[in-house]
Amino acid sequence: MACAIAVICLSAFANEAAAEGILDGWSGDIFAGYTKTNGNTNKSTGSASAQAIKKFKHSAYQIKGNWLYSESDNKMDGQKWDILNRYTLDFGKDYRWYSFYQVLVDHDYFSDIDYRVTPSAGVGYHILTGEDFIWDVDAGAGYRITRYRVNTAKDDEAPTAVAHTFLKKKIFEKSFLSEDLTVYPGFKSDDGIVLHSETVFTNPLMDNLDFELKYILDHNTEPAGKKKTDTQIIAGLKYKF
Repeated sequence: MACAIAVICLSAFANEAAAEGILDGWSGDIFAGYTKTNGNTNKSTGSASAQAIKKFKHSAYQIKGNWLYSESDNKMDGQKWDILNRYTLDFGKDYRWYSFYQVLVDHDYFSDIDYRVTPSAGVGYHILTGEDFIWDVDAGAGYRITRYRVNTAKDDEAPTAVAHTFLKKKIFEKSFLSEDLTVYPGFKSDDGIVLHSETVFTNPLMDNLDFELKYILDHNTEPAGKKKTDTQIIAGLKYKF
């Protein structure tokens, strides 16, 4: 199932790209943030993310990634990254419905996750499509493959459902507030639930430069001997291209 979803995603994108020119119509952004604390504890945290989107007439391909590294008193206490490949195809009346095919790969050193691969596919609906208010919801099914760094006895593979919503609303004169929430509930109770939420406040500084404040929450109901919830607050600059 994992291979089939990946092949569908890549072949659909390749067909669209070949038809319109693979280098035409790309847009995206790059975000970077850094904090340094001195005193009783010397702590530094670096965060970066990037995404690129290729839009076609009634479809889009997106690749995005996030990276975080932190250390306290010159000792690493945080290391995580994730990469998402996602293809969506609009259909139906006014093209408000869409199908999606995606593969998420993530790593979290201090949650003992060496890597986790989650291909999935499903359908969604564009509830709101205006410039000042966007709201999408979608749901589907996939397959979660988890490999642990230390506790390899917990290595697991299991089918999973997926539910996702993205909402972006204009606030004040030019600023935006967005919420990107994805939940992966297992089909069996002992498979657990994996949740990822990104709440972002964006304030434009220049035509292609924004200030962003992010609140990121990761939750796993069945962690491998680690805490269930991990949160981050990150401030930084985003360059759009």
